[in-house]
Amino acid sequence: MFEELQSQIRRINQVEMAYWSEYDFLSVRWWAIVILSILFLLLLFMLIDRSRILHITVAFFVSFFLVGIVNELGYFFGLWSYPHQFIPSTKTMNAVDFITVPVILTLLYQYFSKWKYFLYANVIVFLFIGYVIVPLFVYFKFYILYNWNYTLSFITLLIVSILVKIIVDWIYKKSQAHRSFSSY
Repeated sequence: MFEELQSQIRRINQVEMAYWSEYDFLSVRWWAIVILSILFLLLLFMLIDRSRILHITVAFFVSFFLVGIVNELGYFFGLWSYPHQFIPSTKTMNAVDFITVPVILTLLYQYFSKWKYFLYANVIVFLFIGYVIVPLFVYFKFYILYNWNYTLSFITLLIVSILVKIIVDWIYKKSQAHRSFSSY
């Protein structure tokens, strides 16, 4: 049974690679993904607080990791799919989750360090993303939603942002405690 499963996975991967090579790579949507990713990376590089660059970089990588996990789970359980991808070998390399959402999470983390303001800002931004940006990506066929909706997108983004703040604050607090302990 396991060998049959692996054989089917290899076959599906070959079909997906052929689809990407023939219909997606260098298409208008593929270029949109590339340009959007570059623009968001440039935005992060321009706005990152250089006095806290390590701290904020950790926030970016934690965001990237958590968004990637959510993305893989959603794809695996058939909640959504991405017909156009930057790199077909991994579902985390796509238009919205690859760079844009981690950059947004990182900048929200950077600019709103107090929980109250962090939550307000995240609710506002993710309401906009969940009910304006996600529908646009669905309309332009960057997303296909199956057993998912815009409200679940909003809630998921909000939960991920809270997890990012908890994890990065915890890492920062531990590093500060270690730093003050090692100075004795």
